[in-house]
Amino acid sequence: MQVDLAFSPYELEKKDLQDKTVVVIDALRATSTMIVAFENGCSAFIPVATVEEAKKLAAWRNDPQLLLGGERRALPVEGFQLGNSPRDYRPEKVKGKVVVMTTTNGTRALLAAGKAKEVFIGAFLNLSALCRRLREAGREVLIACSGEKDLFCLEDVVCGGAIVSLMEKDGLAVLKSDSALAAKILYEYFAEDIYGMLAACEWGQYLERMGLGKDVRICAQIDSSKLVPIYREGKVYLDR
Repeated sequence: MQVDLAFSPYELEKKDLQDKTVVVIDALRATSTMIVAFENGCSAFIPVATVEEAKKLAAWRNDPQLLLGGERRALPVEGFQLGNSPRDYRPEKVKGKVVVMTTTNGTRALLAAGKAKEVFIGAFLNLSALCRRLREAGREVLIACSGEKDLFCLEDVVCGGAIVSLMEKDGLAVLKSDSALAAKILYEYFAEDIYGMLAACEWGQYLERMGLGKDVRICAQIDSSKLVPIYREGKVYLDR
């Protein structure tokens, strides 16, 4: 199996996605938050690029089952019912609901991945389940890191490296690009303390300063979920 990795949405937008399986990762926090939300009964997410687009879609749909969620600089958007913290997405708030979401990086990466054959949502929370789905799909894999405003983010690349490493440990022959190999090497360096890596990385430190350090611990929970959401036709949902 061939595995490539894009460090940012800008790089992803330059890739040929035809007939490939893309894994979108925003470990701190968008894809982790989505997985937690689905564990708590959320029905779906509709990712959009801007705050204005989210508000217009919600106004047009005028549906009480539709919620607005997202962040800018880690803080909830004014007027939105939900932010981008996994702790926001409690069962009593999201069960049966559809969330229109816009985040600084994660939703952009999802939108950029839309031309792929299949798009999975990945994080540390669903690593093993995700790798099983990738083996079953049997396609060339492109790991899409959300990054931070088109720049390298350690946490997303390490998570991508964990995917590469786990597939190889399961006996799969993986033909890695240079970026996928670099991600694997980084993961193996940090593998014994993923929480420590998340807490020490630039975005983890920022979340701590903003009083959101508890989110980092949630996002570090390896294999806490067996769910692998998919992104298809403009919506993220569970393909049961």
